[in-house]
Amino acid sequence: MSPWIMIAIWSVFIIVTVIIELETADLVTIWFTAGAVGALIAAAFEVPPLLQVAIFLVISILLLLITRPLTKNISQKNFVRTNADRVIGMIATVTIEVTPEEIGEVKVGTVLWRAISLDQHSFQVGEKVQVDAISGTKLIISKIDNKDFIAL
Repeated sequence: MSPWIMIAIWSVFIIVTVIIELETADLVTIWFTAGAVGALIAAAFEVPPLLQVAIFLVISILLLLITRPLTKNISQKNFVRTNADRVIGMIATVTIEVTPEEIGEVKVGTVLWRAISLDQHSFQVGEKVQVDAISGTKLIISKIDNKDFIAL
């Protein structure tokens, strides 16, 4: 087999893996691109095709095993924790009525928050509610059993 055929095959493989890498948000094909570069160099030196494939596999697998744990940590979506997380699970007081159709307002400690209810309940001004989660800049609230509530 002509070395030019294998050079063309590895070149196309490199181009395809680079395009895939550029189109994805995560590192997906970078190791195979590096392996294909190694195989392309071997093809340029007229190494037999079977050995080129072996070179490709060895380089790709080694790079994958060495760098994947590092790149996985780097490429994970960064979740930035804020002090606002501390309000989850706390008791809030409704300051503006919350209905299934309207965003209301609650007070947690000394801070006012916009609030919504996902369980289709309405909450009246002065009612105590529990903060279940934060969605954007709004608290997601739910009913609590007021007889079990003990003011601190």
